[in-house]
Amino acid sequence: MNVPDRLNLRLPTLGGKQLWADEMLYAGYRIQQNGLTGHHRLLGPDDTRLAWGDYETCHAAWTRLKASRHVERPSRHLVLLLHGVFRSKDSWGPMTRALRRAGYDAQPVNYPSTRRSLEDHAAQVERVLDRSEDVDRVSFVCHSMGGIVARVLLGRGGSWRERIRPNRLVMIGTPNRGAEIAETLSGLPLFSATSGPSVDALRPGHIDRVPLPDIPFGTIAGSSGRDAGYNPLLPGDDDMTVTVASTRLPGAEDELVVQALHTFVMVKPEVVAATLRYLKSGRFQP
Repeated sequence: MNVPDRLNLRLPTLGGKQLWADEMLYAGYRIQQNGLTGHHRLLGPDDTRLAWGDYETCHAAWTRLKASRHVERPSRHLVLLLHGVFRSKDSWGPMTRALRRAGYDAQPVNYPSTRRSLEDHAAQVERVLDRSEDVDRVSFVCHSMGGIVARVLLGRGGSWRERIRPNRLVMIGTPNRGAEIAETLSGLPLFSATSGPSVDALRPGHIDRVPLPDIPFGTIAGSSGRDAGYNPLLPGDDDMTVTVASTRLPGAEDELVVQALHTFVMVKPEVVAATLRYLKSGRFQP
């Protein structure tokens, strides 16, 4: 069903972040698709619904709105922020604000992390890039499983690379060598039912099939600062969810280890500042 703009109630959304997938992003505006119903909605920067229906209806409403409000990208360098499992675009607040202050067009991507496969997530981000206008360079800043989604995306190639040049990739708390915790908990029915197919693909051995990044990248790991780590179920130092050793990947331009828990490592001020430095210079430290 397609709804004219005049019939759309401009109300704040009710959340449901695990049901909505971003399909188009531009200066804070986004077109999303519902994973259950398949319908789309156009949201403003404050997450107010501006139109809904199929993709073409929402895009037509966006085209009219862009012209009437004179919306422009703040930069031709797009930074896509990919969240981890069970999280949403809203987990990137401090990082997004810092990147925008630095002059980037920082756009956190919402994807239903517990409902689709890694390939599905990568295909979604590929569509976002295919539809990205007024962009000539893109960087990726990723937390946890978001880094694996970026690796799958880059391994797919894609026509977007003919007009948008990849710059750098930052992976924060990403289990590049496999998530031991996923292996440990995989036998629990409740965990398998709630985590979805993507988390199962993060198990050691499975993740070996994911291509290495073909662009410059750096890794950041959360740590307890002790040999034993926070989680007694994990070997060596860890951030409660991912081990420091698992975040490392051959070919990295730089590596950084900070004392932080997995859930909050990407918003730690030290990590935000290091990410800004890396995107500019290829180094986390001054």
